[in-house]
Amino acid sequence: MLSSRSMKQSLANLVRGLVVLLLFVPAPLAIIGSPAAIADTSVQVVAAEPAVMLPEAEEEADEDPWTARFLAPAVAALGAVAVGSAAAYYVVRVRGRYRVI
Repeated sequence: MLSSRSMKQSLANLVRGLVVLLLFVPAPLAIIGSPAAIADTSVQVVAAEPAVMLPEAEEEADEDPWTARFLAPAVAALGAVAVGSAAAYYVVRVRGRYRVI
């Protein structure tokens, strides 16, 4: 058995679902029942010419942003230092503790 609160919540969710469904359904249904004037493809569209012709702007060579020029190489260098120091730490501290007999 559903409790009264659960039934109210279920009914509220059903109403919300119907409202959302009604928001999306009328647009496709309007196209289905559209008059033949919308489906008429004999209409020609003429593009209007602009009143003033502007010359196309020349593209300037953009400089790399400061992040690409300075930050990316710095991060790559720090990463290389971190990997190198981790390898050195392994060789000195961990590998030096054990001896192969």
